[in-house]
Amino acid sequence: MEFLPAMTDETTFPQPDPSTLTALREGDYEGAIAILEEQQNFAYLGIAHLLSGDDMTAQLVWMAPLMEGEDEAAWTHHLTQVLAQESLALPDPGLAWQLRQQLRQFNPDHLENLLHLIQLSGQLHLWDDDALLDDTALLLESDASPPQDLLQQTCQALLSQNNSPPGSERFLKTALSRLPENFSLLLGMARFLQNRWQNLASLDYLHQAQAYVESPGQEILRSHLLLRGLLRSGGRWPEAQQAFEQYRQHLEQLISSETELSLELASQVITAGGMMAYLSDDLPGYRQLRNRVGHRCQAAIQQHLAQVTERYQSQSPKGSGDKLKIGYLSECFRQHSVGWLVRWLLHYHDRQKFEIHLYSLSQTGDRLQQQFAQDTTLQFHPLPYSGLAAAQRIHRDQIDILVDLDSITSNAGCSTLALKPAPIQVSWLGCDAPGLPAVDYFLVDSDVLGPEAEQQYSEKLWRLPHSYIAVDGFEMGIPSLRRDRLNIPSDAVVYFCSQSGYKRNPEDTRRQLRILARVPNSYLLIKGVYSDATSLQQQVQELAEAEGVDRKRLRFLPITPSEEIHRANLTLADVVLDTYPYNGTTTTLEALWAGIPVVSRVGQQFASRQGYTLLKHAGVEAGIAFSDEDYLDWGVRLGQDVALRRQVSAQLLRNRRTAPLWNARQFTREVELMYQSIVNR
Repeated sequence: MEFLPAMTDETTFPQPDPSTLTALREGDYEGAIAILEEQQNFAYLGIAHLLSGDDMTAQLVWMAPLMEGEDEAAWTHHLTQVLAQESLALPDPGLAWQLRQQLRQFNPDHLENLLHLIQLSGQLHLWDDDALLDDTALLLESDASPPQDLLQQTCQALLSQNNSPPGSERFLKTALSRLPENFSLLLGMARFLQNRWQNLASLDYLHQAQAYVESPGQEILRSHLLLRGLLRSGGRWPEAQQAFEQYRQHLEQLISSETELSLELASQVITAGGMMAYLSDDLPGYRQLRNRVGHRCQAAIQQHLAQVTERYQSQSPKGSGDKLKIGYLSECFRQHSVGWLVRWLLHYHDRQKFEIHLYSLSQTGDRLQQQFAQDTTLQFHPLPYSGLAAAQRIHRDQIDILVDLDSITSNAGCSTLALKPAPIQVSWLGCDAPGLPAVDYFLVDSDVLGPEAEQQYSEKLWRLPHSYIAVDGFEMGIPSLRRDRLNIPSDAVVYFCSQSGYKRNPEDTRRQLRILARVPNSYLLIKGVYSDATSLQQQVQELAEAEGVDRKRLRFLPITPSEEIHRANLTLADVVLDTYPYNGTTTTLEALWAGIPVVSRVGQQFASRQGYTLLKHAGVEAGIAFSDEDYLDWGVRLGQDVALRRQVSAQLLRNRRTAPLWNARQFTREVELMYQSIVNR
């Protein structure tokens, strides 16, 4: 790009003395303005007016030199330098952002300023200008030698954000094409694409990253994302199985070695191995792997932060006569399955006995998160995505019982737990227990894990008397789909399966297709959340052909704009087919609430017994399958026997008034008794 010419006469524009600069940077705008007016230092005087909130005067001041005959190019160059310099000197990022915005108006093609502005916009969550990233990408495409260090810093800052703005993808792809390849950026870009559901596109970056792997830890991080992308795509199962075996070998080597784990690597690997539950129903093997990973990473984190953990060890919970402080830790106090489920417990908590704190590790600002944040009976704490920062806040608040809601789905959450910031720590609702010695209890019921599971957990299994989860129901919207619009006859039997690509393995899909083959005039609706639609559709169609099922009996549904509409669309279905070895949870609850029969295959592990415990505590036995043959039989029976289907549906709707699954108030009392019992012990 072309830069502005150098100033012809540097002395034309005076520099303020150090004391004036100090006044300006420390917020003494009135004092700075008085001195700068006397000196007629228009560049800095405009800054002082701008930072004091007087935008109009700032613009007039900056126009003064041009009205007095100064060379426009020289003045713009000088103002550019001053605005850039002062934006770096200001300690407040919000004020620095204001100066950068002004600089962008005066000099829209100043690439370095735009890169700094992207970083500040991300830091402050001020993405009010969709053109910023597009304009910067356009300049990068034409710039022969962009500033490499600054460009890399900007990419890393953007990739580290949970919620990137719309123009991020184009900017990042352009920026990465102008930078030398390195492991960190390639890995970050792959994660970024997966978070946007572009799972197959992420694989190219992961294959490139393999050439830059320098340690076993890096290979684990890379192979973890590779496995994640393959599973989520919904159509790459053989590759995913192969990738898992390689991933597991690297993980076993790391946790078995005597090599010291860095704090960063331990915090990144602490959730590793969790995807094994999607690939097989092996309770002992899965728990052994998770427990070993959890123990190894917790030990490393505590060793690196020994002073912190030693300080936390001196704490103890209050006696039964005091008001207990309960802290809930999660990335999902938002429109997420965890958010929708935990809200009922929070609603019914006895505020006379319990002080409730929510520690949020992800800030989306969506409507459900706003409800949590605005509830005056809760103390909502938005925190950075950092285990240490979260632990420090929890310890400072003197929480008696910390309840983790995410388990192995959150690196920051597990890193927080590893530091043991609360004297008692409980895991509940996430994807199985984290396997960390610092976690004292895992909250379950007698059906989701049987007695034989006790020895597989490092946490003590605390069994609630009824279901380990209960809600008062779900809000339903207006359906966006109809049978006639999907070209499905009104008298057809409609099966429905709504699960992510993680849970869709070929054998499970074959079971569903075999049901379809045995039930005439039946159709299967497939909604693949987080899946690549083309890949998923191709896999299912190929399997249908192999099973002798006409492709015309399959319907692939789009993602719905809201949870309420998704639930309303469930009413299209006559029967919901659950997945195995990883059952649905929220999706099953939603179907049961709508009165739709569910067929669920029961296994050994926690993830394979969700449908079992939910059906039992909804008060029905129909649909509980203890083998593949049972699954097929229940699917066919519920499809062919209209009377049975109606009977189950009526029973589900009737039981909404009496079943423990729909009694969140009772469930909350049971959880509170558990909290008090734990403290009393």
